[in-house]
Amino acid sequence: MNNSIQQFMEFGVRKLEKVIESFMDDEQMNIGEFVIELGKPLQELQREIIAETIETIDETYRNSIYRTDKYVIDRSNVPNSFTSTCGEIKYHRTYFESKETGEYIFLADKACGITKNMRKSEDVVTQAIKHVVDSSYRLSGEYATNTEDIISKQAIMKEVHRLEIPALIPFVKKKKQVKVLYINADEDHVSLQFYKVKGDLKIGANGYKSNTIEPRLACLFEGIEKESENSKRNRLFGKHYFCGVYKSSEAIWEEVLEYIDAVYDEEHLEHIYIMGDGASWIKSGIDVLGAKCHFVLDRFHLNQAIMRAVGHLWDSVSDARTAIYDGIRSEDKAAVSKVFEVAKEWAESDNKREQIRRTKVYIDNHWEAIIMPNNDEYARMGCSAEGQVSHLLSSRLSSRPLGWSETGVAKMSKLRAYVANGGQVCDLLKYKKEKEQRVIQEEIRKEIDKQIKKKQKIYTDVWNHETIAASIGEITGMYCLTKKLRGICG
Repeated sequence: MNNSIQQFMEFGVRKLEKVIESFMDDEQMNIGEFVIELGKPLQELQREIIAETIETIDETYRNSIYRTDKYVIDRSNVPNSFTSTCGEIKYHRTYFESKETGEYIFLADKACGITKNMRKSEDVVTQAIKHVVDSSYRLSGEYATNTEDIISKQAIMKEVHRLEIPALIPFVKKKKQVKVLYINADEDHVSLQFYKVKGDLKIGANGYKSNTIEPRLACLFEGIEKESENSKRNRLFGKHYFCGVYKSSEAIWEEVLEYIDAVYDEEHLEHIYIMGDGASWIKSGIDVLGAKCHFVLDRFHLNQAIMRAVGHLWDSVSDARTAIYDGIRSEDKAAVSKVFEVAKEWAESDNKREQIRRTKVYIDNHWEAIIMPNNDEYARMGCSAEGQVSHLLSSRLSSRPLGWSETGVAKMSKLRAYVANGGQVCDLLKYKKEKEQRVIQEEIRKEIDKQIKKKQKIYTDVWNHETIAASIGEITGMYCLTKKLRGICG
């Protein structure tokens, strides 16, 4: 490292002085260009310090007594390189052979956490994933370093696919005491290029490819408040997202339940309201979350369904809507049905009549969830599920003509929820390493257990052999002694 610093003092400082002189003399150079040019000699210094540090560690191993006892030198000055946020790091190291196992290893690489075939350091991966939350794989590869080095979009995609994203469940010393919790739930519709491999999309009976996947979202919150004292806008507080592609309807609600159990005091919690469009996976949350949970139909989807049914009435649309909502407020299902019967009479096609019928069935099936706000003030909380899906999922996954794989949608939706909940990308990489280490330790434990069981079998076989031998008359002094102690022989 001293060599790098000395070299920088001799040559790097001069480069900095030249950049400063250029900025002072060139009226065309703006402050932004000045910052960029000033950073280049500093990045060069970073690269030299990193390379020299690794080579110093390698030299320490070569001269170490510990090393000479356990390893012999196979090859020296073996080149290697990887990309970091300050550019490409190039260095040389020594290839060692273990005297005990015959294994070949770069000790300096192992000490620095540089793995075999590593082409980019963790800081590049962290930077890329921070950008990929909001940007395409291609742009994230361009922003992954502070230099002109570019990481390919395929490499960024592979890093995202390899991510392990845990549920963010905070540890609280004292659980929150709230009476009511709200959950907005909905799903996005994302186009796939393929599920697992290219060409695996199936063509349905209608002749179209089945290429849509639906990542689900549940947004739990404690209530709404003003963004600021004089603001007209509201925001949710105590907010936490649950998001991803789930194999079963219950899976997302089990995550929600685990979070509620960890954060909120069960004795003080009186009601949980799930608000959504009435999809079966949304209503399944009631079974998972228990008796305190109620479903309330989202007014946005209710109004959308009503408008589809009465939109053909032209000047009478407003009157029809008013009559339907009057029937809901008075909890008069017959009055609501009467409006749909009138709308059906004015329908001009069988398709329109079928649409009206489906809307009536939709309202009948969710009648209790529709009228609940009439008598329950807590159930009058508005639902922002559509906005939440648009903000968290659609803006990255489906608002533009993008094509995904099933793994890509699953990882990206979870990643965006993780970041929205306050998770740090650097912690994801640590979690992945710790999990890999746990897997290795588990494999070692299983192998040890196998060896122990093998030895136990050998001991058992030996014991059984001796016991059988004694039972067929192979009398020994020890046999007589044990019999005598048990009072069997004289």
